[in-house]
Amino acid sequence: MERHGSTIPDVGNARLSLGDAFDKYRGSFYTLIVLVILMIIWNLAANKIQNTLLLPYFSETAMEFITAWGDPVIMFNLGLTLKRVFTGFLYAFIIGVPLGLLMGYSATAMQSLAPLMNSIRQVPIMAWVPLSIIWFGLGDGPTVFLIAMSAVFPLAINTIAGVEGIDSNYYNAARSMGASRRDLVRDIVVPGAMPNILTGCRLAMGAGWMSVICAEFIATSAGFGFLMVEAQVRLETAQLYALMVMSGLVGYAIDKVFVAFERKMTSWRFKDGFVGS
Repeated sequence: MERHGSTIPDVGNARLSLGDAFDKYRGSFYTLIVLVILMIIWNLAANKIQNTLLLPYFSETAMEFITAWGDPVIMFNLGLTLKRVFTGFLYAFIIGVPLGLLMGYSATAMQSLAPLMNSIRQVPIMAWVPLSIIWFGLGDGPTVFLIAMSAVFPLAINTIAGVEGIDSNYYNAARSMGASRRDLVRDIVVPGAMPNILTGCRLAMGAGWMSVICAEFIATSAGFGFLMVEAQVRLETAQLYALMVMSGLVGYAIDKVFVAFERKMTSWRFKDGFVGS
């Protein structure tokens, strides 16, 4: 298309060159290469070991993986685990974010609560299992409690860091214009800490997903982690590997949802590739 002696590219007919397509999907291409390499190593190791109890063949595990997605029992237990994770995360969010905002904004609250919080978060999560069973019995109670315990500290610590990172000039400017403490919290503290809060959400959800799988090994008779224990007891190693891969993929998918939400809520951080995922 020409106009006044110049050539204007027809955007509608534009096509990505091979180099542009490679640049756009470079990460996916490299990931595919890594997966192929791992698959080859897996097959070589399985042929070398010749013991399907220790390491089943990749084809056998892949078949179990495909079958698992259509198994109603596995899908029911996966849904049950996801429900527990999101319930525990919700409790952690309700406790951790306000606690982090308070400790980050108030020096008195920080001095009073930081030693206690830092002491409690050093206790290994599995050490809470016996006590959680005494408190809540078997079932959803202990698992939700353990998820909340795993998730609350990443949320609180990241929220504290976000509040502490706000420039004091914002507070001074708001106070000079007559802002009340409520105005400061609503218009400066919460928006300023939002990127860190969302990062804390990602870390908290990841911690909660890992802890629920561990908790279901012990404290429940249902759930995705319980299915892994059942596969181990029945010596169905291929199914165990398949369930582990499923667990990783589900956790990855949840994290990508949080990344998309984070990009939506704080889009200014991701302009020009400023922040990666």
